[in-house]
Amino acid sequence: VHGENLEKAIDEKTSLVWIESPSNPKLKIVDIEKIVNISKKRQVMVCADNTFSSPYLQNPLDFGVDISINSCTKFICGHSDVMMGAVSCNNPEISVSYTHLT
Repeated sequence: VHGENLEKAIDEKTSLVWIESPSNPKLKIVDIEKIVNISKKRQVMVCADNTFSSPYLQNPLDFGVDISINSCTKFICGHSDVMMGAVSCNNPEISVSYTHLT
């Protein structure tokens, strides 16, 4: 989604913008900082699926994303012998709500 399209797509019902960068399988790159800036103006949270990049190469939290998720099964562990994921955030209020899900 380009910034102009996102601005038009966000309405009063929008509570979260979900992005994946780079995307899987086409490796499309999203301007994370631009998406965050547009979303924050409208008080909408941003969640980034960072699985394909991994936290080693990119940390969406550094760009202002509220929630960053990673599938640890392949890209972090390297094999299919482990099944797990990680949810990271900078906001303690969001963090507390997700720790109760486990």
